Amino acid sequence: MRLNWFSPLPPARTGVARYTAALLPALRRVAQITVWTDQAVWDQSLEQHASVRRYDADRLPWAELNRADATVYHLGNEARFHAPILAVSRQLPGVVVLHDLCLQYLFTALYRDRNDRDGYLELVRRHHGSAGATAAAAHWDGIGTIEDVAELYPLTRPALARALSVVVHTREAFERLRRDERRPVAYIALPHPAAAGRVAAPAQPPFRLICFGHIGPNRRIDALLEALAQFPDRARFRLAIYGEVWERERLRRRIYSLGLASLVTLHGFIDDAALADALADAHLAINLRYPTMGEASLSQLQIWDHALPSLVSSAGWYAGLPPDTVAFVRPEQERADLQAHLGAFLDDPDRFARMGLNGRRRLETQHAPDDYARAVVDVAATAAAFHPQAVAFELAERVGVELGRWLTPASTPDTLRRIAEEIEALTRA
Repeated sequence: MRLNWFSPLPPARTGVARYTAALLPALRRVAQITVWTDQAVWDQSLEQHASVRRYDADRLPWAELNRADATVYHLGNEARFHAPILAVSRQLPGVVVLHDLCLQYLFTALYRDRNDRDGYLELVRRHHGSAGATAAAAHWDGIGTIEDVAELYPLTRPALARALSVVVHTREAFERLRRDERRPVAYIALPHPAAAGRVAAPAQPPFRLICFGHIGPNRRIDALLEALAQFPDRARFRLAIYGEVWERERLRRRIYSLGLASLVTLHGFIDDAALADALADAHLAINLRYPTMGEASLSQLQIWDHALPSLVSSAGWYAGLPPDTVAFVRPEQERADLQAHLGAFLDDPDRFARMGLNGRRRLETQHAPDDYARAVVDVAATAAAFHPQAVAFELAERVGVELGRWLTPASTPDTLRRIAEEIEALTRA
């Protein structure tokens, strides 16, 4: 099978780029892959496994794109990486892989970039009604936060306008979309190769805590710092924070104000090799996310790859993890739970080491790239059969929007039924 694969690529600072790079060796064993990117620079080693082509969403090379049997689009919330992919997905039907179930952040960024408040509110109203539009207006005008809007009004459906099938990485997302979506939805566990021999360091004080990735408000760094500052044995720990940090200077000031300057270090973004070394040198990972956007955690798979124990929020995908592979932190009791786990770690580091080994075994059995690659190819192979129905749904949605502008409450059900039957007949013709 020949696949078009639209995804960010390394060195782009996003987990989706790392996901694609890690998956390509397995994909090439089951398909012929052309990776499409709008980046000017990418890791040339990827071309050992796939052809890499640049694209412009406004001037697509249709002849080359149409030589593929199917097209796969990877969508997440970072507009700088996923806005061009969304634009192509609206022109060429294909399989959409959702790396975030909630895409409110993506669409907010797109409309803010255009300074199009009215367009944004109309989009939310169309998909989430007047209550959603009211909440979105408050968020746009700076009254509420995007977190207030995202959980209830996720704006998932407008990203699937021409999708022939949808792939998600969490069972929660699968169940939600299966109820709401008319197109096929598949759950496939997020893949990550297990790199043999890379395990966490032996537990000897001072114990090294690690937090990494895109550090935004939902990573709960403030709660972690407060818990550490109030922990009686805090001097026995060192916390290293790696990655792009939201409000870095504010966070730096917070570290100093809590008296943690000698215990906490902000390292900034590092490449994958340096991160692997940092994980191998750590004793305990902190991987909190609340609220969660419905995503699976590539960082959790990286943590397990090093047989590293971890503390996670009991929310979303994380809440469904086996309790012998992670330690849970309740969002409503963050500081108390964090301190309890730190104390338990000091009392019995070996118990936490066993937790990390259990996580490593789960990575090996549940997240193998070869299994994922075969499953994605199977989804792509069957997606084309859904194309006539996808056309019908798209046409019906457009007709519905237009009819809503002029039909009155007196319009008869028979009229609406005849319109629906005509649309269905057109797609069978």
